[in-house]
Amino acid sequence: MDDPFQAENADLRWSWERYDYDHLDAYLVSGVEDPRINCQSILTRAFIADTLWPGRFTDLIDAELRFGVVLTWLLLQTKGGREPNELLDSIAAEQDPACPTVVRETYRWLQEDGCPAPDYLSAALVDSSAGQPAGTFCEPVLDTFCNLWRVALEGQHADRISVVEPACGSANDFRFIARCGLARFIDYTGFDISPKNIANAKRRFPDVNFLTASVLHCSLPDNAFDYVLVHDLFEHLSEEAMNRALAEVMRLVRREAWLHFFSAERRTEHVIRPAGRYHANLLSIERLAERLAALGGAVEVVSITELLRRKFALDGYYNPRAATLLVTKSP
Repeated sequence: MDDPFQAENADLRWSWERYDYDHLDAYLVSGVEDPRINCQSILTRAFIADTLWPGRFTDLIDAELRFGVVLTWLLLQTKGGREPNELLDSIAAEQDPACPTVVRETYRWLQEDGCPAPDYLSAALVDSSAGQPAGTFCEPVLDTFCNLWRVALEGQHADRISVVEPACGSANDFRFIARCGLARFIDYTGFDISPKNIANAKRRFPDVNFLTASVLHCSLPDNAFDYVLVHDLFEHLSEEAMNRALAEVMRLVRREAWLHFFSAERRTEHVIRPAGRYHANLLSIERLAERLAALGGAVEVVSITELLRRKFALDGYYNPRAATLLVTKSP
């Protein structure tokens, strides 16, 4: 039987394979998309931790989300031309009317003697002013919560869970799941349509199960994994392929799927936008939820903007269309 998605798969594969290995290895893991500060990547690790130890690490999860919010704002400020030392002085003196309340509150919290986190805010800006390229932070600052998680997880035990990640890239998120110390508690499988991405992932993690496969027709068995996680995939597919990919996700998962979207909002219909040989869609949360419900999923919608407003009184996230859907599979 002919594969109705053969041409789309070929176009998607070409869209990645045209780049060299080093580009793919660094793509989507820097700037505001660095999984160490990107709020949806932080949520992925939070979902894993809260599944393994329900409620045990709530404070650490909230502190890491705060870290992501603050570092993202600082990054955008320095990338926009703010001088790091001047920016730090204005935060400390509370003289910057554009500075979000959460940034000022975090600066004060980090100065307290009993604060459980190091002063990453000052370190980010001091190190930036000491030779770090504009709009970047040094690795020790970015690794702040990877280090805190590793310490928190020392001596912890849990029943292992199985997780599969379609479109895993060059282990883009898994490398930080591992760096935080969570990988030893999960049986992880990642697959990607790009052989170059999978080669990069295997080079980093030769003992982890990485496969070259498409989310439109992977050969993995039904109900093979407790959890499925997906980052930034469905916006790049035709509507027919997106529906097929959603069905594959629900076929693979036993318990819950964690689906992260970078371009979805509450609207009546999808806006399907071809962009060369792939797509750059604006998706309807309502239509996604309806499709997933028809596939046997109970859907909880998490607007990242609304989540951060509720937790930190943050008036606006850098990506107002970021949304995450938690999809519990019906028995």
